[in-house]
Amino acid sequence: MVVISLLSASNAVCQVTTLFEYPIAPDTCSSIESRCNYSVQHFWDKCELTKPFVAENDSLLLEAMLTYFDIMKAGANTNVSLGSVRNLMFKSQANHDNFLKLASLAEYILYYHDTDVIDDLYLTFAQSVADASWAKKDVRNHYAEQIKRLSTSKLGQPLLDFEYTSISGARRHLSDNRSASATLYVVMFSDTESGSSIERMRLSTDIVFGQAVDEGVVKMINVMVGGTPKQWDADSQSYSEKWEVGASKDVLNKLDLRIIPCIYVLDEEFRVIAKNKTVDFLKSWISN
Repeated sequence: MVVISLLSASNAVCQVTTLFEYPIAPDTCSSIESRCNYSVQHFWDKCELTKPFVAENDSLLLEAMLTYFDIMKAGANTNVSLGSVRNLMFKSQANHDNFLKLASLAEYILYYHDTDVIDDLYLTFAQSVADASWAKKDVRNHYAEQIKRLSTSKLGQPLLDFEYTSISGARRHLSDNRSASATLYVVMFSDTESGSSIERMRLSTDIVFGQAVDEGVVKMINVMVGGTPKQWDADSQSYSEKWEVGASKDVLNKLDLRIIPCIYVLDEEFRVIAKNKTVDFLKSWISN
């Protein structure tokens, strides 16, 4: 009786540890990629997608989604991962609330959780909702707008050649900053709030970063989002003369900007190397 009681207690603990049983790759999967592929393809097999996800289990569902993404990042093939997401969203439409909750969780992880999510993976979630004819129009539009912004700012692809107004009043494009000597382009999107002025000061006074800008190896572009308030007109005069400074009213609606201030790092072809990063990340990047 004691043994049975202990086993029952142990099972009860296991049952509340995860929302459902996660898959274990068989021994025939000998490589890391094959094991990750198997786990991703079968991750949701034991999850009852037709039964409502109750609020009490939201933390467990979030943990499941984070684990799902972690396995993908650990070595799963991208196409296998994308196919798994498509399959998950197709099956979950049997319960519309579950379908929307899964999309909402993916959105939360992308925008508000300190976890990197491959753009194409989230785009698959978002596209599923945008294409769901039964979903409310405002919900579909919400995800459609996200798709537009993400599609112009994807990792590994050229950043949208957005337009801005320079500090002199001239209309310019990102591509106008092309330099023969620059190997990196740093674009910092900021405002007059959100601690932007402090972060700009930290960056402008960093010796290593400043030297890279002075030598022309790094091209620094600072774009004020939301227009040109009077405070910015005054503050911008104090920026380094080596920085390109401008403002854009609509860049927030065109690019994937999850934080402000927000830093993008681009290569010689203006392809996105890193995005939605902080000054601390950039300083560490430059130092290394």
